[in-house]
Amino acid sequence: MEYIDERIAMLERESRRQKREEAERLERPEVEKENVTPKMTLEEMLDCVRSGKVTFPEGATHDLETRVYFEDRIPMVLIKDFYTGVEEAPAVAIFVNHDQNASQILTVADKPMEKQSIGKWKKQLVGGMKAVNTYAEVTKEIVLENLDYLIYRTPTGKGWTYNIIFRIRFGSNRVVGNYNCFERDKDTYGLLLEALVLRLNELLSMPLQEISEGE
Repeated sequence: MEYIDERIAMLERESRRQKREEAERLERPEVEKENVTPKMTLEEMLDCVRSGKVTFPEGATHDLETRVYFEDRIPMVLIKDFYTGVEEAPAVAIFVNHDQNASQILTVADKPMEKQSIGKWKKQLVGGMKAVNTYAEVTKEIVLENLDYLIYRTPTGKGWTYNIIFRIRFGSNRVVGNYNCFERDKDTYGLLLEALVLRLNELLSMPLQEISEGE
């Protein structure tokens, strides 16, 4: 237990160091900021997702498609022709890009999820990570009409990851999702993945016949 506590403390110190470096970078003279590629806002990204095509500020473009999964008919919005590993089964849909280290995963739980506040869910996530000797820093918690989601960062052997975990309050109340990428890509793929979650929330409020699957 002492070793685990020391490791968690080390990871927390690393997180604080990164935040200090980011704050210092933002305080540098404007001349150093002129070469920084402008970032998209979440609303701009969501508008692109609704249109079915996303172009990042540096030029990379991705088309999107919607596929419907499970008995609950969950409309999952995916990055088209992007994933190098795919598994589609009755209780799981997994899409992984091994080159970009990005993924979208939906899973059907064995039983309906416990009704709990997002605050309690956050504490459960952080405590669960600590129990397996790792560290999770939750940076965002959102409650929407049809789903709740948490964004958190966690260290891996290849660098820090940016993770979005969400629970869908729809149908059987058994579907959960986990989208992630490297933290260094949080302003591009990370922002896109969050917009895909927001679009999923919107689609869950629409009649299924109005959703064009595969487009």
